[in-house]
Amino acid sequence: MSRTQNLLLIACFALVAVLSTYTYLAKQNNAVKNNATKWYSQSQVSQGQVLFAGHCAACHGDQGQGAANWMQPDAAGIRPAPPLNGSGHAWHHSLANLTQTIIQGRGAMPAWKNTLTEEEIISTLAWAQSRWPTTIYTAWSKANP
Repeated sequence: MSRTQNLLLIACFALVAVLSTYTYLAKQNNAVKNNATKWYSQSQVSQGQVLFAGHCAACHGDQGQGAANWMQPDAAGIRPAPPLNGSGHAWHHSLANLTQTIIQGRGAMPAWKNTLTEEEIISTLAWAQSRWPTTIYTAWSKANP
């Protein structure tokens, strides 16, 4: 074989290796996206959507996007409602912590313990988490097994 033929053969093998690796990784990524097990059910998400619209959207936004200036505390040092759609810090907290925050309130957020049942609070969190991108939910899930 000539030197050119050897180089061409090596280049072909390298191309096959790169394409095979890319295909494998793409399939793995899709498997993670499609099989990401969520702790909540679709019925909880549906109930949570209604509850969120009625109790939370006025401050957190209709899509859970939060106040535009959510990182800026007011004169009293209280921050406006943060996003709950995965673009804020909520995904850094466990489900138990998020539940307690809703039950007890925090900052300008009122306590919902006398308004919502724990089941309704869980459904509201299910709806909020259903808005999270897969990468955010996966990171949260790994940190909160």
